[in-house]
Amino acid sequence: MPVISPSAFASPAANDAAAGIPAGLREQVRRLERAHSLQRAGHTAVPLGLPAIDALLSEGGLLTGALHEIEAGPAPSGRVAAHDGAALGFAAHLLGRFAEAAFRRHRPGTLLWCRRPSGVFDAPPYAPALSAWFDPAHLLLVTARRDEDVFWAMEEGLRCPGVTAVLGEPRAADPTAGRRLSLAAEKAGVPALLLRSQPAPPQSVCVTRWRVASAPSLSTPGLRDLGAPRWRLELRRNRFGAVANVEIPSWMVEWNDETHCLSVVPQALHRAASPRSAGEAGPEPVAARLAG
Repeated sequence: MPVISPSAFASPAANDAAAGIPAGLREQVRRLERAHSLQRAGHTAVPLGLPAIDALLSEGGLLTGALHEIEAGPAPSGRVAAHDGAALGFAAHLLGRFAEAAFRRHRPGTLLWCRRPSGVFDAPPYAPALSAWFDPAHLLLVTARRDEDVFWAMEEGLRCPGVTAVLGEPRAADPTAGRRLSLAAEKAGVPALLLRSQPAPPQSVCVTRWRVASAPSLSTPGLRDLGAPRWRLELRRNRFGAVANVEIPSWMVEWNDETHCLSVVPQALHRAASPRSAGEAGPEPVAARLAG
């Protein structure tokens, strides 16, 4: 049976107590855990294509054979919208990166997406929109009525040959299911993603945890148009990665519809997309209003 570090199951209180351990010792333990994890399952890392972020991740990217969690964050208005596309878009971006890596290894496979509809008016992912990240012809969509069925379908998918990545959209968190998914992903060497439309108790066994929220886009100077979509990314857990100089690293990223790539927005340009100061006249830019 695959071995997981005991720290993966530590309670929040135990993790808080570890804060007093010297930084040098924590980094040494982190490197040992990372080396052991990579060696026992032959994991590889798939870069996000964002050097500023990849530099913090283990082996310069997201580990395959691991569980990664993505949750929606509050929009600029402070509201968490169940149908905010930022978290879903980032999840689709990750699926696209895994699919591209598999294609380059001449091992293209199926992307399995397991979801539980959030209500009567819930709509499945829109294939033409997903084509910006990957070929929808490689997508297998599973709809379930219960979270237990979503987790079961994900676990079975991780065991299937020919599956490149598995994504699940449950409504609630289940620590036991999370551990089973982590073990199944590790054994198969296939990445598993958990996408949450609302904040939920985190999975302690995930290798990375991301919070993604919409950000105001930047309009063209002199025009009142909609700029390119922007997201605020927070890396809230980075189990085997490098130690950042801040507690929760965050970036603003922008999607380019022409190149189908994400790029990190320079810090100097963040203020350009923020709402106008109180001394300025005129309404709030249209792009800033709609992005929230």
